[in-house]
Amino acid sequence: MRRLAERITPTKTLWSVVVALGILFPVTARGQGAPGPREYHNTPVNAGTFFADFLYNKTQTASSSNLPAPNNETFSRVRVVTALYSFPLGSRYGGVGLTGGYTGVQGTGPNGDIKGSGFIDPGISFHANFFGAPALRKDEFAEKTPTTSSGLHFTVNAPLGSYDRNSPVNTGANRWAFYPLVNLSMTRDKGVSWIELYGGARFFTNNNEFQGNNQLSQKPLAVLAAHYSHNIGKKWFAGAGLYYDNGGETSVNNVPQGNAANGFRPGVTISRKVWRYRVTVRYELTASTPHAAPTNGLVLLRLSGPLF
Repeated sequence: MRRLAERITPTKTLWSVVVALGILFPVTARGQGAPGPREYHNTPVNAGTFFADFLYNKTQTASSSNLPAPNNETFSRVRVVTALYSFPLGSRYGGVGLTGGYTGVQGTGPNGDIKGSGFIDPGISFHANFFGAPALRKDEFAEKTPTTSSGLHFTVNAPLGSYDRNSPVNTGANRWAFYPLVNLSMTRDKGVSWIELYGGARFFTNNNEFQGNNQLSQKPLAVLAAHYSHNIGKKWFAGAGLYYDNGGETSVNNVPQGNAANGFRPGVTISRKVWRYRVTVRYELTASTPHAAPTNGLVLLRLSGPLF
């Protein structure tokens, strides 16, 4: 085992970049990554909604990593589309969503430039409310005063994205991922302002075709978030929040890579309704990481609205 560790250590930095790509890009879609403010507000039942996300991500190491690697830098442009169908689950709100997307990646590392593009791992999400979110039709929904609610959201990512075991960069992860999350969305002023808390964890199966025939494994990654948002007139809202990631260390052939997350990421959001659609912009930037690891930034532009 010691000899194997010595063989892996010289390329550990490069592998950490590759691991970062496998972690970050398949989880950028709605319901797969850390949620923003008003992410899980209900929609009318027996109706379809779409979400088109465009993301620009700059990553110097794995998200909130404790492995400083200032000479490693990657950029990604991700396009993600989600279709959500809402339906009554008893007397409560329920929903199921399908997500797919395409991304392009480029970056630099100790072995030179890396570049790739392809499809991300598709996902299916299930949503079910515990309380405060009755099943409402479109005509009822418009008259309903928003109230405090809570629900469970469970996402499964299938290993169907673009993947090549011999490529230094991949947009698919070649493994299954499972992401349960619970939200609590609280309002006391008829939906003018919201305080929202999210708690979840990502679980991963092994990738047995990592950089050839190596095995990549990853420990669970805990994800927590808190947001405050406030309406600005009838069409706008703005929000600020804080994310916290912990865990998720990867291992290659059972050799830990020292890249566990343990850091905070503040984020700001502004959103406006345009006719029947909504345009949302969100910005996040790493604020706290172990051992002064370099920062990571993300800009998200979302267009959402009714499908039918």
